Amino acid sequence: MDDRSYGVIISVSDLDQARVFYRDTLGLGSPVVDSNHWIEFQLDNGLIVGIRSQTKADKQKDSSIMWVYYTPDFEAVKTRLLDANFEPLRVPAPPVGLKSEIYTDAEGNRFTLALKPS
Repeated sequence: MDDRSYGVIISVSDLDQARVFYRDTLGLGSPVVDSNHWIEFQLDNGLIVGIRSQTKADKQKDSSIMWVYYTPDFEAVKTRLLDANFEPLRVPAPPVGLKSEIYTDAEGNRFTLALKPS
């Protein structure tokens, strides 16, 4: 069973530099996911620290950090968001193997809705 319960996503301009900083300088250890656009560390308390390549939209909104809502009820939450006229943002592909979409709240703060793996 995957014990991810909550997380944060950090957008960076230099993914290689961030990998070294979080892995070695902060000592988070080896990433559980490591690709050319996404790195994911899992801390002992279940916190997921995701690091992704910064997009043009991130730079325009100054939104280098967003939170992640992991839920087993992905489709139900997505339906509620759509029913309330909150459309997913068009962004690069989600991390490999993660069913997710990025939304904004009523004030434009980004968050990722993600299916909590079973």
